[in-house]
Amino acid sequence: MIFIVTQWIPYHKTDEWFEAFKKVAGKLPSFIKKWQTFATPDVARGIKGYNVIMVEKGNADEALVEIAKLFAPFWKIEGFAMKTETVFTIKDSVKILGKSL
Repeated sequence: MIFIVTQWIPYHKTDEWFEAFKKVAGKLPSFIKKWQTFATPDVARGIKGYNVIMVEKGNADEALVEIAKLFAPFWKIEGFAMKTETVFTIKDSVKILGKSL
């Protein structure tokens, strides 16, 4: 399972974000196989981050809870926002269409 969590941090709140980040960095459960983050400026909302999170098969429910726990400290930052999406690989997308590669 793959989740993408998009987050926005106002430019003037980056110091608060960094303090919260230091508290949760490195606290991933073993069923989260990979977590990669990318960032870009978003003129209207501040820094926009994309978190690509790959989870072991069968652990989606547990992963969503753990992801929410890891983001909870950021919710206290005024202007912070996030959105969680489930995405599919191309291989899985083809299966949805009833095809195979």
